[in-house]
Amino acid sequence: MQVSIVNDVIGPVMRGASSSHCAAALRIGRIARNLMNDNISKVVVQYDRHGSLATTHETQCSDMGLDGGLMGWDVTDERLPNSPEILKDAGIDLKIEYKDFHDEHPNVYRLVLESSVEKHTLTALSTGGGIIKIIDIDEVPISIFGDYWETLVWFGEAKNVDFDTLVSAFKADDIQLHQTPAGSLLQIKAQHSITDEQLAEHLGSTHRVRRCAPVLPVMSRTETTVPFTTATEMFEREEAKTVPLWQLAIDYESARGNLSRKEVLDRMVEIVCILRNSIAQGIAGTDYADRILGYQSGAYAKA
Repeated sequence: MQVSIVNDVIGPVMRGASSSHCAAALRIGRIARNLMNDNISKVVVQYDRHGSLATTHETQCSDMGLDGGLMGWDVTDERLPNSPEILKDAGIDLKIEYKDFHDEHPNVYRLVLESSVEKHTLTALSTGGGIIKIIDIDEVPISIFGDYWETLVWFGEAKNVDFDTLVSAFKADDIQLHQTPAGSLLQIKAQHSITDEQLAEHLGSTHRVRRCAPVLPVMSRTETTVPFTTATEMFEREEAKTVPLWQLAIDYESARGNLSRKEVLDRMVEIVCILRNSIAQGIAGTDYADRILGYQSGAYAKA
């Protein structure tokens, strides 16, 4: 998959402290909320005693991010510092457990999600820079990075699936069939969610459908052509002699994300506004009870 400047190079524009802990945790929480059809009453979060999260989930704001994601918020939401209290007020009971999983990866989130009507489990990795990977749902191996609309369809029994027909009918980027103890799980990656009417027309009645919205700012596509893939290739292009680098970057991201130049510029303007606002807040001074150091940036304002 081609790198996205917004997703991978700039990385998450977010409420700190850590992209791999806070932003990733929030994105995992948002997918978990979608998996539960936005209806959650109880969450058990399990961390490996030998991983990084067992000792850092509080100080690096994994708790804050995960709670905000379970509420359906974005990574820049101003309410994030108060997300644990707001989650509790929303009637969602969250419990954290530490167990010996001996995971190879240091940043593994295991969630047990319950409502009055259903229960799901989800295992996810934070791989750095706010990038995530869902590796199983209900103990079924799966791969979700949050860069597509993911329509998940559970069947009561296995069905013969004509993938070529479904890809064409749904205008899907990819379709995978996963076997489960109770039947089959159909995973549809697309630029859009698949409607109930489309599913009924091509699959008949189904056991359960869940739609997980993309959590990365720029979505991926299976068929992507970009003007260059390395800095060397970029500088070798004829227009690199006369066109500013930022315009070449816009051309790249526009092709990578199937976005218009205006859409890319609008996203960049939004990022600049967020950064300017955060700088202003920092210089004005903030006060948090859990900080080792107090307000430090006043000297910049005086200078």
